[in-house]
Amino acid sequence: MQLLFNVFQNIFHLLVEMAPYLLLGFGVAGLLSVLVSKEQIEDKIGGSNFSSCLKAVLYGIPLPLCSCGVIPVSASLKQHGASRGSIVSFLTTTPQTGVDSLWVTYGMLGAPILIFKLIVALLSGLFAGVLTNLFDTKNDNSNNTTCYEECCARSESSKIKKALTYGFKTLPRDIVEPLLIGLIIAGFIGLLAQDNFAPLVSSIKNYSSIAKILVIMIISIPLYVCATASIPIALMIITLFGSPGAAIALLIAGPATNISTITTCIKIIGKRSTIIYVSSIFMFALISGVVADNLSFINNSIPKESFHKAAHDHMHLSWLSYFYVFSLLGVLAYCLISKKKVQITPESEKITIDGMTCSHCESSVEHALSQIKGIQFVQASHSSGEVAIKGSSYKMSEIQKVLESLNYKIR
Repeated sequence: MQLLFNVFQNIFHLLVEMAPYLLLGFGVAGLLSVLVSKEQIEDKIGGSNFSSCLKAVLYGIPLPLCSCGVIPVSASLKQHGASRGSIVSFLTTTPQTGVDSLWVTYGMLGAPILIFKLIVALLSGLFAGVLTNLFDTKNDNSNNTTCYEECCARSESSKIKKALTYGFKTLPRDIVEPLLIGLIIAGFIGLLAQDNFAPLVSSIKNYSSIAKILVIMIISIPLYVCATASIPIALMIITLFGSPGAAIALLIAGPATNISTITTCIKIIGKRSTIIYVSSIFMFALISGVVADNLSFINNSIPKESFHKAAHDHMHLSWLSYFYVFSLLGVLAYCLISKKKVQITPESEKITIDGMTCSHCESSVEHALSQIKGIQFVQASHSSGEVAIKGSSYKMSEIQKVLESLNYKIR
C-alpha cells in the first residue's frame, strides 16, 4: 500500500509541475489550429531544395502532432505534391516538438534544455530532408490537388469555438492515454529515489554516458511515446541518474519514431527515405545526448534533487497549483469518457478500416470520403476503426482507392 501511495505522490507532483504549462500549451495549440492551416503548409513545401526542407521544419516545430498524428498530414502533403525531402523534414521535426510539449519542457526541464531541444529538432529535420533529396530522387507526381484536411474544410463555427474545441478536446483526446502512461511510468521510476534502491541507482550513475543513452534509445525508438508524455520520464532520468543526455535522447527518439510510424512511412515515402529518416533520428539522438552530457550550462540548469525534495517533503502548494492540477485532470477525464462513437443509422453503411490512430486520421478520412460523388455524410472513429457512410450511387472501389491514397486499408 505504501508503494502505491509513493507512486501516486510522485504522479501528483509531476502534475503540479506540468499542469499550468500543459494547459497553456493546449490553448496556444488551439489558436495555431485556426491560424495555420495545412493548406498553407502544403503551398510552401513543394520543391526538392533546401528552402522547402527549412519551411517544412519551421512549420512543423509548433504543430502539436505526435509520431502517429503526423502520418495523415504527411500523406496529404504527398498528395499535394510535396517533395520527399520536405516530407521527411516534416516527419523528423514535428513529433519532437509541438507547442504543448515546448511549454511543458520549459516548465519542467528549464530553458537550456528547451533551447537545445529546438536546435536539435531544427538540425535533424534539415539534415534528414536534404539527405533524402540527395539520395532518393524518385518523384511522386500527384494530380490530386484537393485538400481533405480538417483545417481547410469550410465551417460556420467561429474561430474561437474551433480553437477551444481543438485545444481542450481534440488534442487532449489524442494524447490522454500516452500521457497517463508516461506519468505512471515516471511515478514508478521515482520509486528508485528511495533509500533501498540507492545501490542500484548509484551503479547506473556509474555507467558511461554513451551506455545510458544507448539503453534509452533502444527502448524508446520502437515504442510509442508522445512528446509531452516523454517529459516527466525525462525529468526522472535527470533527477535519478544525473544524465541530461539520456533524457535528451528520449525526448528526440521516443516521440519521433515507433514501429507503426516506421512501417507506414515505408508505404508513403519508400524504403530509402524511411531508412534516412530513422537513421537521422538515431544519429542525432545519440550525438546530441553525448553533447548534452558534456555541456555545463545544461548540466547545471536543473537542480538534481529538486523533484525528490518536492515530492517527499510535503511542500506547501498554493490554491492556484491545485486549480491547475484539477483543471488538467478534468480535461483529461472528459477526453477519456467522451470517446467519439460512430452513429450507425438504417440509411448508412458501416465499414471498418485499419490505420486510424488519432483525430487527424478521422478528419482525413471524413473529408476525403465526403468529396466522393454520391456521399452525403461521413463519420469516422479511430478508437473503433469504424466509418459510417451515408449516400447513394457511390462506388466502394472509389472509396477503397481514396483510403489507400491516405494509407488506410478496408478490413
